[in-house]
Amino acid sequence: MKKRGYLYILLAVIVVGMAGGFTYWRYQNHENQAQRSEKKFRPRSTKVQKSPKVTSSTASAKQPKTKKTRQSTQSQRLTNYLRRDHFVGSALLVRNGQIIYRKGFGYADYETRKPNRANSQFQILSIQKSLTAVCVMKLIAAKQLSLNTKLAKFYPTIPNANRITIRSMLNMNSGLSMISDGSTALLSEKNVLKYAIRHVLSKAQSLGQWSYQPINFVLLAGIVSKLTHQTYRHNFYQTFVYPLNLRGTGFVQKWPASRYKTLGYRYQKASQVVQTYDERFIEPRAAMQNELGTGQVYMSPIDLFKTERDILKGRLISKQAVNVLHAPGSASTYGGGVYNQSNGIRSHGVGYGYEASILITRNGHTGVVLMTNNYRPARPVQDPAVHLFNDLVDGKIA
Repeated sequence: MKKRGYLYILLAVIVVGMAGGFTYWRYQNHENQAQRSEKKFRPRSTKVQKSPKVTSSTASAKQPKTKKTRQSTQSQRLTNYLRRDHFVGSALLVRNGQIIYRKGFGYADYETRKPNRANSQFQILSIQKSLTAVCVMKLIAAKQLSLNTKLAKFYPTIPNANRITIRSMLNMNSGLSMISDGSTALLSEKNVLKYAIRHVLSKAQSLGQWSYQPINFVLLAGIVSKLTHQTYRHNFYQTFVYPLNLRGTGFVQKWPASRYKTLGYRYQKASQVVQTYDERFIEPRAAMQNELGTGQVYMSPIDLFKTERDILKGRLISKQAVNVLHAPGSASTYGGGVYNQSNGIRSHGVGYGYEASILITRNGHTGVVLMTNNYRPARPVQDPAVHLFNDLVDGKIA
């Protein structure tokens, strides 16, 4: 009997160990999966139909495929437009829920001549703030937090923390800024927050005035961790990556080498228009950690569109919560990590050789994503993204 009891205990330990091991594997290794699943989006004309046998009588009756020709002409026109703008990266256009254009331009890795693909992965940089904001709003919906909660509840040593609200941080009018560019040492999430608290600057006279300061979202990421008792990264996976099955998304600290990964390149001078691929941009690992909640995620264009679309459609937080979150807090139109326009929302990020821009209608049906690993201030991708989005909304691109 004794031996049988020991055997049952041993079997129970093995089962629990396997379950725990699977959970750990899923969390740690998701970033090593290549993007292959895009079931919810399909380009037009993907269904192949069998053609009837052509005879002398049917040949004369055949009509030209005007729709296909029209789409092909439009695709070429879009390609020519982006090439004239010296665009390098990946482009995605969606109209009424249908992909109408997707294409890669230039090189993901110039040394090996690896091209950018339609589903290449790029850093999204400050666009991540819109996702951190959703993590905060989830906690508000769960009654663990409110927009009027004071920063002092979590970080009482920060000057004026008893006057700074969660809402003011989401809208970048908290009066907070940093007196440092960040630690040069490689820090954990907890130590990134400790460093930020030691180097934060809080001006009472600036409270209520809009100023784009990433420190707001670093601290918001810390609040998410405090309330959930989990790392920000864990929250990000549980909120976005797993529920939306994002195969081309992860954190740059663990970006796997694959055919979809891109390398960032430096521009040589502010007036540079054409990319020369002269110099790689090597981002320090310390900087990757310092960008907590504000710019440490990579995504593919389709993953980025799906995520922002599902936010707007109320699939992650309610539509009412989205409207509250995105309400502009100042004349800047910035609210909850996005800029609010009359025809939709816009989000944008720049850094480490990358630039990403997304514009999408409020119903999530139509939008543009342009992402580059060759940022040049003389040719920002946001300009053509805005132009293409306006043409989509106005019906100039069908």
